[in-house]
Amino acid sequence: MSKSANDDFQAQRQQQIISAAKNCFSRSGFHGASMADISHESGLGAGQIYRYFSSKELIVSETIKIIAESWRLFLVTNFQLKISTSEIIDTESEFWQAWSFRDRCLLLEMYSEASRNKSVRELLAQEEYRLIAELDRVFQQHMPEAGAQQRSDRIQFLLMLVDGVACRTFGDKHLDQQELARINSTLTGHLFS
Repeated sequence: MSKSANDDFQAQRQQQIISAAKNCFSRSGFHGASMADISHESGLGAGQIYRYFSSKELIVSETIKIIAESWRLFLVTNFQLKISTSEIIDTESEFWQAWSFRDRCLLLEMYSEASRNKSVRELLAQEEYRLIAELDRVFQQHMPEAGAQQRSDRIQFLLMLVDGVACRTFGDKHLDQQELARINSTLTGHLFS
């Protein structure tokens, strides 16, 4: 096998393992899912998994990197569109279509892990720094008259709103439509005007 073919095969196997790990972690959490669970989900033996990841901690770390990067890209892509606050608040809206329930579970698990793991906190801080810089460029294009502080305030508010909605996924999915309309009317003028 050529080096290029071997590299491709290794990348495919790592992706297979991470995909299986995501499924396991979304069901049982980073600490609840075992290597046996990942092995079963991936269809690979434990020995095969250890060829690509020397420990479960490395699988968790790589999974968190992928989730954090995916979350950043998801938000940058969606905030480039003209969105309303009601679209952000409604977990069934088009805004959320590319972010599955499994991914929401993983996002919450990742934030939970960050509360007890310094390296995860640092990784998330780096991704958030990149996200804010990318969103600032988006807002500069859409709001050229806004100052740096105004853009920063809007970005921080939107991120808090989106994080809150992602967390609320586990609560009542049938938000009172009157309440949604009230929230939207209160926020719309502040976010996009």
